[in-house]
Amino acid sequence: MPTTLKKWIGLPITCENPNSIFVGLIGGVGDLIAAAPTVVALKNKYPEAKLHFGVGDGIFYNAIKNDPNIDYFETPFHYNVWKKRGHRKTYREKFKEHDLVFLLDNGNRNWWKQKKHLMDIYAEKCGVTLPERRPLIYLDEKDIKGAQNKLDELGISENDKFLILSPETRSKKEMKEWPHDRFLSLIEKINQNYDFKIITFVSKENSLDYEGTISLKGYPLGPSSAMIKKANYYIGLDNGLTHIASCFDVKMISIHIGYPVECSGPLSPYAKTIAHNPFDPPESISVQEVFETFNNSI
Repeated sequence: MPTTLKKWIGLPITCENPNSIFVGLIGGVGDLIAAAPTVVALKNKYPEAKLHFGVGDGIFYNAIKNDPNIDYFETPFHYNVWKKRGHRKTYREKFKEHDLVFLLDNGNRNWWKQKKHLMDIYAEKCGVTLPERRPLIYLDEKDIKGAQNKLDELGISENDKFLILSPETRSKKEMKEWPHDRFLSLIEKINQNYDFKIITFVSKENSLDYEGTISLKGYPLGPSSAMIKKANYYIGLDNGLTHIASCFDVKMISIHIGYPVECSGPLSPYAKTIAHNPFDPPESISVQEVFETFNNSI
């Protein structure tokens, strides 16, 4: 099939020496973190090419803004992910300016039935091989200093052990979130048996109380990530912060509810993933199961 026709209908093309590459991804923070190794591989494969990345604004842009492999950002970037027509239109527009175009969002709601991890799907779409299957995030000095200043403000010293708790998801809450009362019971068990100080990250809109922890509402992503890196332990759901935690050498538990683990679970040698069957009710995971996993991994 002629290259011009492939560009018109949005099919992948090859180019041995591209000058410009466009990558688009409007997924969540976890998706962007999972795509970062593919960006590295693209830059290594085409070192002379300028790499442009289309991403949403706000927290999504903040998740990748420090990536040294990206030359230009297009934000806010958006297109109709769920319509083939939207994909084709975006491919045509971007091929006018770039030699290679990769739109990484899954346009099929049954994407998980492939039984492939998102990280592998992204690499496959871009035609690259990953030397290591582990997500990446890049912190700057402002992130690191901000995290340390907040820890100082909270009275958490270098001698204190602290745990980060992330009990909330941005989307698909009914499917992916563990019940609030179970988090409260877990917090109580940890506080009764260990001397961890617990910091809970939640959104500004979250009105729930997490008694026995220090709640930080709407804390910025960069310093949050830097704080996770310094933490002694992390417990979260299938959300962006959990995938960020898997970038670092921190012991962690992912209470994984919803999509199959092999499709979106944390890729870290330090992670313990607690999951039952895909799409099981959140109540299927008990407090005791999580606490025992924590107890055995300390």
